[in-house]
Amino acid sequence: MFIQKEDYNYLAYSTIILLKVLDCTNEEKRFRDFRKIAYLVDFVNEGGEPSLFEEQQLADIYNKAQIKKKLLHHLIIVLKNRELISVSVNKSSQTIDLWLNKEFIPGDFFDTEIFENEIANVTELKRVMTLKVRSMPIKSLVKKIFDDNNILTWGV
Repeated sequence: MFIQKEDYNYLAYSTIILLKVLDCTNEEKRFRDFRKIAYLVDFVNEGGEPSLFEEQQLADIYNKAQIKKKLLHHLIIVLKNRELISVSVNKSSQTIDLWLNKEFIPGDFFDTEIFENEIANVTELKRVMTLKVRSMPIKSLVKKIFDDNNILTWGV
């Protein structure tokens, strides 16, 4: 028994798929500010276009993301220690950037049959966002997904 959205395995595979599809595979193409993942996980798994979600669903995603940030911080440490990702400290935003170490991910992990929906959802999310998801500031991401869809937000 587990709560799917608070399960480390769920967050781990969602994070790895997100990094892979967004091509965050080296330091030059790093995913800036790992906290954005907390807002994106549900879109990876439930559908890639935020405007198709009902307001209450978006409000729930936003609220739960606040809790997921702490879980993700722990998960990032575990993934880094297992060499599945690399990290760097972003001095300008004072947070952690990350990228996937593809050579340490098992070759069959990205089997398109197993993660077909998740890969399609990230591809769709990437398509509908006006800025690059991997490099946009967290405030811009929150504005685009939540504020622009009439969801009341507070400090990121």
